[in-house]
Amino acid sequence: MKKKLLSILLVACMIMSMTACSKSSDTPATTDDATATPTEAASEETTTAPTEAETAEPTKEAGPAAGQIIIGDTTQSNGDVVPYWTNNASDYNVYNMTYGAETIAQTREGKFIVNPNVVENLEQTENADGTKTFTFKLKEDLLWSNGDPITAKDYVFATLFWSCKEVAEDLAASEAMDGYRFVGYDEFLAQTSKEFKGVRLLGDYEFSITVMADYLPYYYDLSMVQIVPYYMKGWVPADVDVLDDGNGAYFSDNFTADYIEPTVTAYRENNTAFAGPYTIESYDKTTNTYTLKANPNYAGNYEGQKPQIETVIYKYVLSETVMDELATGSIDLYCQAAEGTEINAGLDLVDQGIAGYATYSRNGYGKLVFVCDAGPTQFVEVRHAIAYLLDRNEFAKAFTGGFGTVVNGCYGTSQWMVEEAEDEVAALNTYAYSLDSAIKELEDGGWVLDENGDPYVSGIRYKKLDDGTLMPLVIEWCSSENNSVSDLLVTKLANNPDVAAAGMQINQTVMSFNELITYYTGEPGYHMFNMGVGFTAVFNMTQSYKIGGTGNYNRIADEELASLASDMVLVPAGDDEAFLAKWVKFEQRWNYLLPDLPLYSNEYHDFFTTRVKGYEDVNALWDVSSQIVYCTVED
Repeated sequence: MKKKLLSILLVACMIMSMTACSKSSDTPATTDDATATPTEAASEETTTAPTEAETAEPTKEAGPAAGQIIIGDTTQSNGDVVPYWTNNASDYNVYNMTYGAETIAQTREGKFIVNPNVVENLEQTENADGTKTFTFKLKEDLLWSNGDPITAKDYVFATLFWSCKEVAEDLAASEAMDGYRFVGYDEFLAQTSKEFKGVRLLGDYEFSITVMADYLPYYYDLSMVQIVPYYMKGWVPADVDVLDDGNGAYFSDNFTADYIEPTVTAYRENNTAFAGPYTIESYDKTTNTYTLKANPNYAGNYEGQKPQIETVIYKYVLSETVMDELATGSIDLYCQAAEGTEINAGLDLVDQGIAGYATYSRNGYGKLVFVCDAGPTQFVEVRHAIAYLLDRNEFAKAFTGGFGTVVNGCYGTSQWMVEEAEDEVAALNTYAYSLDSAIKELEDGGWVLDENGDPYVSGIRYKKLDDGTLMPLVIEWCSSENNSVSDLLVTKLANNPDVAAAGMQINQTVMSFNELITYYTGEPGYHMFNMGVGFTAVFNMTQSYKIGGTGNYNRIADEELASLASDMVLVPAGDDEAFLAKWVKFEQRWNYLLPDLPLYSNEYHDFFTTRVKGYEDVNALWDVSSQIVYCTVED
């Protein structure tokens, strides 16, 4: 499902197959795949090529859940767990710990396999019209945390719910587009058909999904049908039902926005049934703290692993004090330390024998997000000029303390494509710092006038628009409070004398991260944001750059980029050579258009106290929300 939305599906995107504990400079990633993430800037990614359908042999967990772990996160949560509205990276981690029973599992290595603890059988049929049907037979002993059975209707409900107009438009979910690849999606969304023809409810424990020919072949084949069940009894009134008369699944006639809105809003704020390893016992809005409890009815992950820690406290911590809290035991685990000073402080704790750590390359990057349909940043020359006016190598060195690097495209350093296309990646424009280059870009872009329309000499540059009005080269920048990346951008960019010398002015507006997200995912009123993106195991940028799409947070309308993004994944699973060639073309176009300006790609460090055991196996695609079930704590 798609996140956010921040997300994201958020973005979700969305958010966010929207995406790990995250820093205050970042928002969650949104994805285009069925593995929705929240709102960190729409994207998806892999570090390993997918394989043919596999089924893992489940293993069993050892011992009953016991003890408590406290996880600190410097991204402020907001309690919006489901990644379709304003779900942040911290909320999304909780979502991944509490939602589960997905049909297709992602392994530690980033492969997609049939989930053996959920699916009894998966039949795949290639149809004569070029479509493909996936028919699932579920295990019949699956239970929600409250004891209710998990049935096929919960999976079909989720697909319909996150694909319908009532949710996507009337209830303003940012990423209600889960079924966009499935036959009949357009008609179902437009309400020209009550049935979603490609989604079939075939029995209490059987359903099918038919994928449109336009989306086949698909490089990440099984991920298209990675569906997570949603508790229908909670999300909609009890008399709303999902039906199927043979032409596709559909909602009963009383499924209207006005009727379901009170129930949706109430359940959105208070989920009560879960299929993941943990349940949400409470959320404290004052301290931004979740209390999670082990789910006694959890079926286990794809290896059959179940939680061994009874209670998880997931709380908001300040970046200024997080290492002190780790040192004193106020928190047990802190994920994705990105800044050089905090990494070195954490390594000091390791040297003192207080903590252990795991390190891995980031699957994404911190960035400036440009709004490409309003203000000066709608013009590519302005985006280029900003890039030339920021010494990103120096910025990355200052922020990461040497534990990171600069990327020049829409990729993370851990992606396999980066290594395979090393020469092409090296040939991308680095936008090396240059006032002269910035000025030339602005002049070439028509920023050659002053406020009176006379030839520019000094001060702020202006550009004459097609309607005859003059636009000033003033960038409105929105940043979050208590954010070290924002502070560094003030020094290295906004207050850089060369910015003024180029005829540009950057105005900073500081607000809470949650407030920032409302602008980022809505009508912004700003031209630039600083945040981050974390890619998932599916690098599919189709929705991120679809013209007019809800996951297109840059609001960029470039037909070539949109085409390259959608075409990139339309290769058979396993055809790495074809995918790589298309990936290179996409990155080259992206590098020119520069919808975002990557600032740094980190070497992440996760620090944990010595009482935490079994955490070391995290990686760029397997974060705390996946590894937590393998952990234990010692008192």
